[in-house]
Formats: sequence, C-alpha cells, structure tokens
Amino acid sequence: MDLYHASPVRGLTVLEPSVTKYFGKPRQVCLTALEPMALFYGVKHFEYTYGYTGAGALYYEEYFPGALAEIYRGRSAALYRCAWREDMEATAIPNEYVSAEPVAVEEEIFIPDLYEALLERESRGLLRIVRWEQLGQRKRDWIRRAEAEVIREQCLLTRDSPFARYMREKYPESWALARQETEKSKEREPK
Repeated sequence: MDLYHASPVRGLTVLEPSVTKYFGKPRQVCLTALEPMALFYGVKHFEYTYGYTGAGALYYEEYFPGALAEIYRGRSAALYRCAWREDMEATAIPNEYVSAEPVAVEEEIFIPDLYEALLERESRGLLRIVRWEQLGQRKRDWIRRAEAEVIREQCLLTRDSPFARYMREKYPESWALARQETEKSKEREPK
C-alpha cells in the first residue's frame, strides 16, 4: 500500500519523526493513504478543516470566506510517496498512519500550486470542498463556538503570537465570544 506525506520542504529522501506544534501529537511521521488528504499538509498551518462523511468520503470546509484560496493558492509543496510497513500504526483518524521511526521516501512529486491541485482532485471526485457560502447558519454558529473554545484553551486572548493574530483576524466573532466568556467566568470566581 502506498502512503503519502506532503511538506513545503522539497528534496527529502527520509521522513524523520517530528512533533507537530499545535496538535499535541507525539514525535512521529504522519502519513495517509489518501493523496488529497496529504496535500492539506503541504503548508504549515494552524488548522486543517477537513473531515469525512458518514460514508467515508473526504471533505474540506472553509471555516472563513475564501479560506481554501488564502491558505493554499500559490503555495508549492512536495508530495512524498512511501511504502506501508508493518511497524506503522493506524490512528483514530481515517486513512492516517504514523511511524515512530524514520520512513524512506520512494518518490517525490512536485506540486507547484496546492490550491490548483486540490481543485483538480475535487473535479475528479476525490475530494469535496464545501465553500463558506455553502455552509448553513447552524454550521457557522458551530464554527464560531469551536474556534472560541480553541482561543480560550490556547490562552490566545493574552498572547501576541502568530497563532493569536491569525485567530483574531480570521475569527473576530469567535474572539469576541471567547473574551466575553472569559470575562463572565472571572465574574463568577469567588473573591
């Protein structure tokens, strides 16, 4: 079975285990059996808003207007094809495998524009892209609450970091909600 890993770094012959900065995973190499899923990781980013339908089909949702183009347009990457090994473990995420050991690269495929590559996979039926405009109010409300929770959990309200600036800019309603909920919880604290 072929597995894929994408990176903005070209020319790798071995994928070394590393720690993801924002997701709390252990030191490992992450791979996927789905090439379109790997493409999402061709950029280093704060969030990856993809999932699977009940039937197991891969989809990407824009959590803010124009997210797909903003994050992926004009960004190149290397898509690495690797072979599955018996020491690799499947994770709770569908089609994801991890290895605590380095993984040899069998082939490197240059992706000149991730946005165009994702649109091409969509046109072939390998990926469904749900644009912001297609999301209903219920889903938008869920996103607002979910992003507010991330803002609170990561203590971003009091930080001036790239992640905090990104969240403040892309999710202003979530930022306001997180601030409001933080102030309410402070009011309830015993004095």
